[in-house]
Amino acid sequence: MAKGKFWQDGLKFECRQCGNCCTFPGGSVYASEREFRRIADYFEISFDEFLDRFTEEMDGYVSLISVPEGPCVFYKDGCSIYDMRPTQCRTFPFWDHVLKGQHRWDDEAAQCHGMNYGKLWRPNEIREQLKQGEQALMKARSKSE
Repeated sequence: MAKGKFWQDGLKFECRQCGNCCTFPGGSVYASEREFRRIADYFEISFDEFLDRFTEEMDGYVSLISVPEGPCVFYKDGCSIYDMRPTQCRTFPFWDHVLKGQHRWDDEAAQCHGMNYGKLWRPNEIREQLKQGEQALMKARSKSE
């Protein structure tokens, strides 16, 4: 089967805010500087305070921290920043590794209750989600900056 062919007729997905995609241990949520600044503005704190309190360096990029039990720091009985969640969160499950084959989609759908349910996403919409996921992520700054 050709790459992507399994979704040639589209895929159903509707976020049910179940948290399965953001409550697993060791997760990371990367974003652009602009997205992190928008979240800082929402909390009415400075960008530097936001970075100090809610992010960490992972693999050379800035990620939201996860609490020791695993969930994203902003997940408390649901996403507390849902309307301004980063692109990584908004584009789930239309991530490259999930769309590589039907088996990967099915494996993810076993955990996510919104997959194979709700809105039918057409191939052009799925491609747009993939494209959005390729955004410029905020790189970690050196300690000397």
